[in-house]
Amino acid sequence: MSNEAKTETKTEAKKEASIDLAYQGYVFLGWAAGMFELNDGSKRPYYNMFVFSPVSTFESDDYKASGFKAEKKKCVNPDVWRGLEPGDKVRLFFDDKGRVIESALEG
Repeated sequence: MSNEAKTETKTEAKKEASIDLAYQGYVFLGWAAGMFELNDGSKRPYYNMFVFSPVSTFESDDYKASGFKAEKKKCVNPDVWRGLEPGDKVRLFFDDKGRVIESALEG
């Protein structure tokens, strides 16, 4: 297969991400996982997901916001984002500590 054909195939396989400004839920952007060191020198895994979400509709004399905000969400494990692609609209489910325990694609 020529380099030109390989490039064309890769380009066709890429999904173009776009943000629906009317959507009022989470949009998956990506993830990060690794190990961090605790004060005692031991290491512990971390799993984070990055999303867009609508800003708060709260307004006051001193504050107004519009659009989306980028957020980092702690996750309980990497299975939370398995199968998700950047730009996917997702519903997130949280535990009592605010960590994402599950995600589901929205229609």
